[in-house]
Amino acid sequence: MKILQVNKFFYLRGGSSRYFFEVSKLLKSHSHEVAYFSMTDEKNGKSKWSKYFVNNASFEKVSLSHFTYVASRMFYSFEARQKITELLDDFKTDIAHLHSIYHHISPSTIFELKKRNIPIVQTVHDYHLIAPSHTLFHDGRICELTKKHNFFKAVFHKCVKKSYIASFAEALEQYIYLILNINKYIDTFIAPSRFMIKKLIEYGIDENKIQILNSFCEYKEYKPDYDSDNYILYFGRLSPEKGLNFLIGAMKYIPYIKLKNVGDGSIKKELMRKVLKLNIKSIEFMGYKSGVELKKMIYRCRFIILPSVCYEIFPLSVLEAFSSGKPVIASNIGGIPEIVKDGYNGYLVEPGNAEDLADKISKLWDNPSLCRKMGKNAREYVEKNYGPREHYEKLMDIYRKAIDRHR
Repeated sequence: MKILQVNKFFYLRGGSSRYFFEVSKLLKSHSHEVAYFSMTDEKNGKSKWSKYFVNNASFEKVSLSHFTYVASRMFYSFEARQKITELLDDFKTDIAHLHSIYHHISPSTIFELKKRNIPIVQTVHDYHLIAPSHTLFHDGRICELTKKHNFFKAVFHKCVKKSYIASFAEALEQYIYLILNINKYIDTFIAPSRFMIKKLIEYGIDENKIQILNSFCEYKEYKPDYDSDNYILYFGRLSPEKGLNFLIGAMKYIPYIKLKNVGDGSIKKELMRKVLKLNIKSIEFMGYKSGVELKKMIYRCRFIILPSVCYEIFPLSVLEAFSSGKPVIASNIGGIPEIVKDGYNGYLVEPGNAEDLADKISKLWDNPSLCRKMGKNAREYVEKNYGPREHYEKLMDIYRKAIDRHR
């Protein structure tokens, strides 16, 4: 089968990009031909398909003078349409698998795919399909005031980047996509969790077009380590929705336990100032790590903390932790309880409850035999439920059904 994988970033940038690369690797390992459509960037790896990539465009800072260009690129890109036309002339794909395409690639690519009667499936990695804010999180809390189709409310609330202009651009994009009924061109929306399915239906996506397919982990690439050093670990983005202020608040109750934070993000300096203010000596900021270096830190920790206060969809970090033989203490929110089974492979805590989190951390820290048992349960759980073979078989079933509908 010839499969076109489409994602706006062609380098590791968050969970959607990681899945984009991992699923492409999985498909190629089963002898499928895979082509890529993405955006140029100096961080990109090499690819023979890069000659078709669209030019880079930054949407990090949206100014009034930049708005016309930003808006035009978000809604329709003649360049993207031309480039994907050239690619499809070269690569006679059987199906297109979309990931994150908003802003940079635009739905202009979808129009060309449908013109050629190419089946389209899309993995829903965040909430941008249904809301201007892709996290449904704003001002330190869950924010769903734009449900359902009330996108204009995002402008007055400055839901996106705390900016009227950015929020207006995102809201306008949502209304245009709604008017054009872009979703009708997608054969199947792939949701990584039952929680995501629930949200998609609540916001108006046809439930008959949604299929669940949990993420997967190449667990054989991880060597489980049931022994440990003297620290616990958070790894991921340092941003408000990840609940790190809440985690720091919990650590002041358990100063004898060392916490290492791995990652970078918008609130790193704020977090470091808070640690100094509270005079917590047991928290260390390690900076961004990846690859072998990150794996070593996961292997040597006792367990992983995921203190999110947002609607996590299906965090890959949990699967990585489980594959490494590590239990996870995580917030009982979003899709997390679909993976973390309280008392079996970790603990669930009330989001934002520092005392509850501190209690669960100390409980697991003070019982090494329980920690090892949960770690073994975690490894067994990921092997049974989230391996590549099962994921491949389910994905191919989704592909085949989409293709059959076009015959």
